[in-house]
Amino acid sequence: MSYTIALVYERKQDYLAKGFSEEECAELEENETIDALTSALESLGHTVVQVGDIKDLVACLAKSSHQSWDLVFSTSEGIHGLAREAQVPALLEAYEIPFIGSDAASTVLCHDKAKTKLSLEYCSIPTAPWCLLRNSLDSGASDMSDRMASAKSSSSHADALSLYPLFVKPVAEGTSKGIYACSKVDRQSELEQALSLLSMRYRGQDILVESYLAGREFTVGIVGTGSRARVIGVLEFRFHGRYKNGGAAQSTQEIDFIICDMENPSHSAGGVSVEAFMPNVKGDSQVQDACERALQAYTALGGRDFGRVDVRSDRKGSNAIAHIMEINPRPGLRPDASYYPTIAKNHGWSYEHLIEQIVESAAERVPTKRGRKGNGSN
Repeated sequence: MSYTIALVYERKQDYLAKGFSEEECAELEENETIDALTSALESLGHTVVQVGDIKDLVACLAKSSHQSWDLVFSTSEGIHGLAREAQVPALLEAYEIPFIGSDAASTVLCHDKAKTKLSLEYCSIPTAPWCLLRNSLDSGASDMSDRMASAKSSSSHADALSLYPLFVKPVAEGTSKGIYACSKVDRQSELEQALSLLSMRYRGQDILVESYLAGREFTVGIVGTGSRARVIGVLEFRFHGRYKNGGAAQSTQEIDFIICDMENPSHSAGGVSVEAFMPNVKGDSQVQDACERALQAYTALGGRDFGRVDVRSDRKGSNAIAHIMEINPRPGLRPDASYYPTIAKNHGWSYEHLIEQIVESAAERVPTKRGRKGNGSN
């Protein structure tokens, strides 16, 4: 069945022109993504309405332009607020407009990594031991040591967090924003320096401190909802080189995680390059474990239609256990660059078939104005 589908997105070039930085715009859509998504939907027989961002959406709602829409496909990441990724879903829910992807509650839960971890622990799904450093606007760097000690002692993981290395990152960012070469820390002084940097750069946003997961890293692509959700494939990452700052190696230890360097948008930063490849799923129990954990986490947190889950093992070797790092309910869809369509391509799916599967998942569960019966809410 063909639908009229409205696209909601933030165009990166528009926000750069407004004065936002490259890092602030890291998650926003390139023209290539918007064009590819529009073309794929049209090739499937759908009529596409390019709306724009949330303010454009509000204007459409005010004029009742949405009356002709059957579904909304939002890639909106939002700009302002810790719940920014949930703003468009919440607005659509208020107007009872069917949309593709996770609902507002699930989206905000996944965006806040501390709340994600609480939910995972409740469901007995492994995630790294952690604590949360509160970072209010009036927090100062001078009391960092006391604040960190308080955060550790109030955590149920206090013993694990007394051991290094640890890893620090903002609690509510994506696309590796806020993850730098200094995010992995091996001693107290490095921890305080990293926390000071993040607390100043991300004012008002709490900082997550975790035990470092030293094993293999994967990202798992998922399509579908509830009992119909299924893994479509997985990528594994290899890291090469050392981070260099001003020509000197940052430390004797190689960087084995993806860092944010907006001068090198292809995930090659300061001499560190990231290789994403398709591992052997059938013959590798660690890959199978990662996929199983990812699907458990996606369904437990209410993922709908499509998503991507980042997983890392706690150690190297055969006794490693896969831990959930992050659940992305709205993964990137640029066909020539994003991990999610790359996973689908490795699985033998064309970009058009991937988008078709996502739309069909939404159509199965939501009613439309054309009277299609569904088995769920918006």
